[in-house]
Amino acid sequence: MCIFFTACSQTQERVYSRFPTQQRIGYFDTLINFIGYAQDEDEFMQYTEIFFDTLGELHRLFDIFNPYEGVNNLYTINANAGVSPVVVEQPIIDMLQAAIGAYHMTDGMTNVAMGSVLRIWHEHRQRGIAHLDYGTIPYINDLMNASILANIDDIIIDVENSTVFLRTPGMSLDVGAIAKGFATELAMQAAIDAGMPAALVSAGGHVVAHGQPSARETWNVGIQNPDVSVGAPRVIDTVAFTDMTLSISGGYERFFEVDGQHLGHIIDPVTLMPANRFQQVAVLHSSSWMADILSTALFILPLEEGWQMALDNEAEVLWIDIDGEWFATPGYIRISAELGA
Repeated sequence: MCIFFTACSQTQERVYSRFPTQQRIGYFDTLINFIGYAQDEDEFMQYTEIFFDTLGELHRLFDIFNPYEGVNNLYTINANAGVSPVVVEQPIIDMLQAAIGAYHMTDGMTNVAMGSVLRIWHEHRQRGIAHLDYGTIPYINDLMNASILANIDDIIIDVENSTVFLRTPGMSLDVGAIAKGFATELAMQAAIDAGMPAALVSAGGHVVAHGQPSARETWNVGIQNPDVSVGAPRVIDTVAFTDMTLSISGGYERFFEVDGQHLGHIIDPVTLMPANRFQQVAVLHSSSWMADILSTALFILPLEEGWQMALDNEAEVLWIDIDGEWFATPGYIRISAELGA
C-alpha cells in the first residue's frame, strides 16, 4: 500500500533544512521512508539512526516468525505456549497490554490471540500467491477448531516479573493489527526526545507526522487509489495534518484469488473469513497504535457500527465501500483536499 507525501509548514525561529529521504526495507515487512528536518546533515543522520535503531529493535521483539539469539520475542512466547512463562522486555508487555485493551474497545474485532487462525490463512495465501492455479480456501472446520485457541483471556501477563504466558498449548499471538503502529510511535518518540524538530515516517499504509517543516503548518499526504487498474488515478485524496497518524487498511495488495474470488488478508473474527465490506478505510488519530487498531476494526465492521466507534475514539475516517462509494466523518472532510473542496 502506498502513501504519497509532500512537506509544508510555518517558518520557525530556527532554520531547519530537509535532507534526502532515508529508506530501509525489511522492518515489519514493508518499505520504511523517513523524512526529517535538522540544522545540518550530521544532525539529520543522528535522528535517522536513532529512529531506525529503535524500530529495528522493536521489529525483533515483535517478530512472530523468527527467533533471534539472546532475544525473547513473540516467537519465543508462541513457542512456549502451554509450557512456561517467558521473561520479556517492557515494550512487549506494553504492546500486549494495549492490544488487550484494544480487543475490548473494538468488541473483539482486533484480537492478537488469533494467531492460530491467521496462520492457516497465511499458509493458504502464500501458496495461492506462489501457485496461481492452486489457490485454496481453508476448510471452515479447520478455522473453527483453530479459533478455540484464540481466547484473549489466555494471555497471562505478569507485570511484576516481566513475563508473558500463553495458557493453552497450540495458542499463538499475531500482532499485525498493532505492532507497526506501536513500534513507529516509539521510534518516532525516540527521535523527538533526541531533539528532532519535524519528521514524517511512511511505513506502508501507515504514516506518522510530527512537527512543522519549513514552509507551512502541515504535512500533505496523498492516499493511493484502491482501484489499481490501468488508467486509474494513482492518488484519490490528499489530507493535511501534523502530530497525528494516518493508517490505511485495504484488501488490494495483500490478497490471493481462488476461482475468481478475491481474498484479502484482514480476517473477520466472527466469520473467520476475509472482510469484504470495503475497498479501503483510512483513519486519522493522535495515537499511532490506535490508528492502526481502528483501521483494522473499521475495515471489518459495518459502516454504522464503525462510524460510532470512530466517534467514540476521536478518530477521523474515510471509508470506500466495495462499490466505490465514499463515506467520511466531518473532521476528515475538513482536512481533505477532495472532500473538503
